[in-house]
Amino acid sequence: MKMNEKLVDETLEEINIYLPKMIRGIEEFIECAVQLREQDAKKYLSGILEGLEWIVQAVHLTNKYKPGKMDEKELMEILPEFLDACENNDYTLMSDILDYEIKPVLEKWTAQVH
Repeated sequence: MKMNEKLVDETLEEINIYLPKMIRGIEEFIECAVQLREQDAKKYLSGILEGLEWIVQAVHLTNKYKPGKMDEKELMEILPEFLDACENNDYTLMSDILDYEIKPVLEKWTAQVH
């Protein structure tokens, strides 16, 4: 197995492990935001942002060598609106975008990576 193939396979394994954790973190954020516990929600926000960045990069890099069904553009199209909501501290909009736009993409990818 070539080094690139091995790295791609390892990255796909990491994505497979990470996606369910990311989804749980999003659900925790949404729960806090819905209950108006903004301080608790803030604790999850940086992890969500870092996680989304890692997922987009990992999917992009693996697709270069082993094109799959995951398309990082699905998330990239949503992120500007999410980042605007973050900058405006709009927890309702953040939780809606996470729940109705980002989480479904991650759930779909979870099913595709398995």
